[in-house]
Amino acid sequence: MKAMPYRRLVLLMPLLATCMACTDGGSGQPTVTVETRDHRFVVQARGELIASEAVDIRVPDGLNMGFDIAWIVPEYSEVKKGQVIVRFDDTDIQMSRENIEVEVATRDLQLGVHSQDSAIARTLIDHERVRVAGEQDIARTFTGVDDPLLFSRNEILDALGDLNLLEVQDAYFAWAADTHERRTNAELHRLVAFRDTSRSQLDKQESALAVMELTSPADGTFVYARTPWGEKLTKGQRVFPGRSVGVLPVKGKVRARVYVPEVDAIGLANDQQVTLRLDSDVGRAFRAHVSSVSSVAIPRRSDNPQKYFVVEADPDEVDADLMRVGSSLNATITTGQVEGGFLLPYQAVFYEQDQPFVYVVERNRNVRRNVRLGHESPTLVEITAGLEAGDEVGVAAPEDGSG
Repeated sequence: MKAMPYRRLVLLMPLLATCMACTDGGSGQPTVTVETRDHRFVVQARGELIASEAVDIRVPDGLNMGFDIAWIVPEYSEVKKGQVIVRFDDTDIQMSRENIEVEVATRDLQLGVHSQDSAIARTLIDHERVRVAGEQDIARTFTGVDDPLLFSRNEILDALGDLNLLEVQDAYFAWAADTHERRTNAELHRLVAFRDTSRSQLDKQESALAVMELTSPADGTFVYARTPWGEKLTKGQRVFPGRSVGVLPVKGKVRARVYVPEVDAIGLANDQQVTLRLDSDVGRAFRAHVSSVSSVAIPRRSDNPQKYFVVEADPDEVDADLMRVGSSLNATITTGQVEGGFLLPYQAVFYEQDQPFVYVVERNRNVRRNVRLGHESPTLVEITAGLEAGDEVGVAAPEDGSG
């Protein structure tokens, strides 16, 4: 059994003094007498009003980069359609854009140099091929004359050797032309790919510079968005494409968001009745009903480990002039109502393998008795079966372990 927190003990003492008959059983342990009584189980917590319907303002999608907020209009400001509400820091983007512009120019220059060099090299190859073709024609003329009166045998043999050499040169220059074409195309594709990549990066920077200011899509009250930790966006924080920077709530469309400390979140469920009192007018109470309860408790701030269950409640009626988004409030959630039931202090109930039981004093002995539980709160628990009026129940485990 866990030790009773001091805050719960302080809350419990008046209840024991006014609602239950406390005795000192013969066992020497403090006890309470089971009596029928009426009771309303409630959970009290702080919260705020949020928008149930709103125009969401987001950073445009399609840009794989973060944006640092340089300026943002004060929260809850009345803004007009087209008014600038957020400006991002463009220093890094401007510097990156300038560097990429130089890179694009360099890539274009490389392409131009490559084209010139390729054209010169191909001209030289073609020139050599023409020269070789001409010399081949001349050589064939000499080798085609087999007249010893015109050419000696040695001259004819030399002409045959020259023709063979020219044929080899012709094949070489044909191969050189083909190889040059393939290498030139490969290098051209590589340089074009680099140039296109740089241009794509430049287009990305241009697109980013185009969204350095976000404007309001409509008239309304601007409310900051929150980070995943629940903190509101502020100057200097980074946001990414697709993330919300704020909303424009639709007037009169609000709901309550209540943060219930984990230790107090007992018996919360949908459709429970809630009473809301705004800090701006504590004299008025608004009825609401729970619409959702978070499945797990989470911290409200990254620098505070305290965890809360988040409860949202829809008001039965809305005062649009008073109930504005961001208004702080107190909420009283009714988790259960007991009429003529048996109630015990929470520390009087024990568990073994999820089976609740209590110690009933019978003839100066502590007798263990299984019970069934109903409504619960941080201080009290309803017993729906296992006890009768007049039973003496110990509020602590027997020191001797009897029962």
